[in-house]
Amino acid sequence: MASLVERLRARASESRMRVDDLRTQISALQNELAAEEEQLSRWAVAEEAVDELLAEDGNTDAEAASVAGAEARPPEASVAATVVERTVVSAPVTRADGKVLGESHEDVVLALASAGRPLRAKPICEAVGWKTEHRAVERMRVKLKRLVKQGWLTEDEVGLFAIAPGVGDSPEMSGGVDGTAADGV
Repeated sequence: MASLVERLRARASESRMRVDDLRTQISALQNELAAEEEQLSRWAVAEEAVDELLAEDGNTDAEAASVAGAEARPPEASVAATVVERTVVSAPVTRADGKVLGESHEDVVLALASAGRPLRAKPICEAVGWKTEHRAVERMRVKLKRLVKQGWLTEDEVGLFAIAPGVGDSPEMSGGVDGTAADGV
């Protein structure tokens, strides 16, 4: 009969092998998911281009085609596809304190508003039309962290970004607008 320590080591070794196997499976699934999300994003962009062309031609079926495409899209569609579905009117993004977000950062806040939920850097890259390679995602992460420090976004969970409370609120509600752009933005 094996000693208690030997049995413990054997079980730990089995567990380690299972953990390594699960990590390998997760990695493969993440790669498969990323490839499928990229493909879905491409289809969403193609659908948007077709809608634009149909609208230019005065074809009233463009709206019907768009609605049919949205109905066919699975609920777990990528963020880029979700942003394509929703229309957000672009206006200067302000906070309740009257500060105005610089134009170079508006796309990020509008993408988060369109998604309607907190997002990670890679889906935000997709939503604003950036590449999703590592370097671009890291650039976006730096941009998002800067916006958190400036009070435009929050990061309640590490790597998960959301619009900060008061962003997008009418400045009149807080008493006055100074009309200046936010510092460093």
